[in-house]
Amino acid sequence: MYHANFRILNIMKQLISVVLPVYNGESTITESIESLLSQSYSNLELIVINDGSSDDSLKKIHSFSDKRIKVYSHGNVGLAETLNFGISVANGELIARQDQDDISLPSRIEKQVNRFDSNSNLVLLGTNGILVDQDGQFIKKLSFPNSNNDLQFLTNFYNPFLHTSVMMRADVLKKINGYSLDSNCQPPEDFELWNRIKHMGKIENLEDYLVKYRISKNSMSNEWKYIIEDNYRKIVTKNLQNIFKFTKSDADLFFKLQFTASNKINLLTKINIFIKYLKKIIIFWFKPNTFGIYSYRYTVKMLAKIILK
Repeated sequence: MYHANFRILNIMKQLISVVLPVYNGESTITESIESLLSQSYSNLELIVINDGSSDDSLKKIHSFSDKRIKVYSHGNVGLAETLNFGISVANGELIARQDQDDISLPSRIEKQVNRFDSNSNLVLLGTNGILVDQDGQFIKKLSFPNSNNDLQFLTNFYNPFLHTSVMMRADVLKKINGYSLDSNCQPPEDFELWNRIKHMGKIENLEDYLVKYRISKNSMSNEWKYIIEDNYRKIVTKNLQNIFKFTKSDADLFFKLQFTASNKINLLTKINIFIKYLKKIIIFWFKPNTFGIYSYRYTVKMLAKIILK
């Protein structure tokens, strides 16, 4: 009787949409789908979108008979456009993401839904993760800052979210038109999105390790490495101009001092940038409820890089 009552209560909970894009993922898609179908939170729809795969991905997707799976297929249009299609057909109030080669641990969806239920201002929620190799073997744990104060600041400089772990409010995503299709800022489509969605409400990470993130030689981050790096630079320098009121040349200079392997910038120029940034950052330091402990640490690290690099 207890299990029957629990199942009834679970079904009555809000519907969650999980968007799972697939492109030539035959080797991992079965395990990925199984991890979502076995979630402790069962009231979900799994939107699987085949983005023009040329392998047996679609065959493996169709091997599942679970009615919660909704399968769509179109020609290869890329990740951002495929994700936007998934968002457009989603019926849930919350939209979760997962990649074709990753795995959600059994309590992932439930824990994220509970956090959204306790905070109506929350718009984006990620989790910590476990990095695994192509065979699913443990490499290391991936930990991220969790508080809104830290994340609002740190997203100006780097990506503190594991894309495959995030859950977002559907109405907010649709309000800001989802992922950008502008080639000047995607990939990284996720980092660009965080920098827009953060203005719509609170953003957080759960401290729990709730996804397994698989690293492979054919991953998008490897294949698109130089494009991602260039677009990353554009987003960060834009943030420096908008938030810290840097000139374009100062923003470019600051980025070089932070994120390039080497530079030939003279000491006087470095000191000038150091003073300019310190003046800007002091304003943030003394504003109430704008900085967390990770933000202070990261700021000190950035200031040190300017002089020591």
